[in-house]
Amino acid sequence: MSDALTAETKKLPAASLGGPGRPDPARCSLAAIERLTAVAGSDMALTQIQLDVSSHAIGQRNVEVCAKVDKRTRSIVFASVEALLGKEMVFRAQALFSRKHDQT
Repeated sequence: MSDALTAETKKLPAASLGGPGRPDPARCSLAAIERLTAVAGSDMALTQIQLDVSSHAIGQRNVEVCAKVDKRTRSIVFASVEALLGKEMVFRAQALFSRKHDQT
């Protein structure tokens, strides 16, 4: 799978992240994990995540969320996601995924 095929941009309503006030870290975390998991692939399990959330009000517009694979090997994936409202960051996250083990 090419990393170019694992980059994905999606628009989310600010309300889904806690708007119009400050972003809600729990909602941002869920959105980040969803987007990161989508680009990492169904054969990968989330191992570690680091999340940064802004503290400014985000209003009611759509937030552009872009997730991508930064590096992929056979057994691990490094992925990142950034949510922007115009040029201002709403949240960003970096994650490490490892290959799921079959349980037979």
